[in-house]
Amino acid sequence: MLVETNKINAVITPMVMDEVLFKILVAEASQHIENFNMWNLKKKMKDPIFSSVVYRPVKKYSEYLIELTYAGLEIFDINERTIKKSIILGEKYGLLTTDAIHLAAMKQYEIIYLASNDSDFDKVDFIKVYKPTNR
Repeated sequence: MLVETNKINAVITPMVMDEVLFKILVAEASQHIENFNMWNLKKKMKDPIFSSVVYRPVKKYSEYLIELTYAGLEIFDINERTIKKSIILGEKYGLLTTDAIHLAAMKQYEIIYLASNDSDFDKVDFIKVYKPTNR
């Protein structure tokens, strides 16, 4: 990875961390719940054994994120100004709230490059989207 080798500088926000860790948890949980949906997931999470199982990959990836901070990954905070701006940008570009918060943080920190396979960002005129490929 380019961040690990200091070939690129990268930043994320706590929202990015939340999204990634949530998707990892859901992906793992879906392997263990026959009729997977959020309601069934919430019910199963009350079982400490199940919770421990689905949190294993979450813990592993969160440790990886922490390691990346030692390699130069920065975690930029969001604040009320970011949220206010996200509402304006979300409405303008037709983004869901989480994507709008990502975009507002980019604007706030003057970041123009985004690594994402989310095509919703393609319509934003002040950023350049890099679409990573799966290898």
